Amino acid sequence: MKVVVTGGLGHIGSALIRDQAFVDSCTEIVIIDSLATQRYSSLFNLPSGTKYTFYQGDVTDQLTTTLVKGADAVVHLAGITEPSASVSDPNWLYGNNLRITQHVADTCAVTGTPLVFVSTTSVYTSSEPVVDETCTELAPTSPYARCKLEEEAYVLDVLQAGDAAVFRLGTIFGVSPGMRFHTAVNKFCWQASCGQPIEVWSTAMDQLRPYLALSDATVAITRTVLEGIYPGEVVNAVTCDATVREVIAAISEFGCPTNVSLVDSAVMNNLSFRTSIKKAASLGFKFQGDLQSDVFDTLRLLKGLIVPSG
Repeated sequence: MKVVVTGGLGHIGSALIRDQAFVDSCTEIVIIDSLATQRYSSLFNLPSGTKYTFYQGDVTDQLTTTLVKGADAVVHLAGITEPSASVSDPNWLYGNNLRITQHVADTCAVTGTPLVFVSTTSVYTSSEPVVDETCTELAPTSPYARCKLEEEAYVLDVLQAGDAAVFRLGTIFGVSPGMRFHTAVNKFCWQASCGQPIEVWSTAMDQLRPYLALSDATVAITRTVLEGIYPGEVVNAVTCDATVREVIAAISEFGCPTNVSLVDSAVMNNLSFRTSIKKAASLGFKFQGDLQSDVFDTLRLLKGLIVPSG
């Protein structure tokens, strides 16, 4: 197979292009990334067994019909992933993410190429104790999540069932060459390792929210591409529902100091919910990651910084 991966040097992409099952099944992996976040190291030490081709630049310039026409699938991971930062300049986010996704979907529609698109569970704002893909009570506070809803709708409108899979991912945790430390679990690990206060939204300590192990994300995407699972619907991808208190407990158990600083954010809310993965299970997807194990792996990377508790 030949597979195109946009945003291939990011947290998920850099793990996917190293996933052994994915690599073993591809004759060529085409990577498109703007390098806006300068994750050059995601290209270091790529595994042998397949051909890698890298294109640097904006997806709308690099993803052409000629390039996609010979591909078996496109995995679209490119985009700005900073919900809080997007509040101050929504036009900046929409001008990047929605524009790129529309181009990717249009190109796949013209060439008849299946598309895997990743969205986010942060679109959920239901007051129900359990949310699933049928929820219509969706009014997210962040421009990032609102944009994702528009991207989902565009993809599913342009592409038919059999040509699209849209995953709503929980907040990613786990180690990869392209990982960043600006969201939830990774950010908390970084702050604790550096002896900084762990900054927690003032409403969030005991709110249940969905999280997704990086390993579960790559397995789901790989299986979708290799087995051709394109339901033409939104599918939740979640390893576990957890509270911030539970994440901090895992950090503390590793031996890091966990001084918490409560902060306010324009995108916080009072919601707490569990996330149904029944649809994913009906398609044969299993999520088997472990939050504590991946927190420990992340902290081991930073162990030279860690100030022992006490």
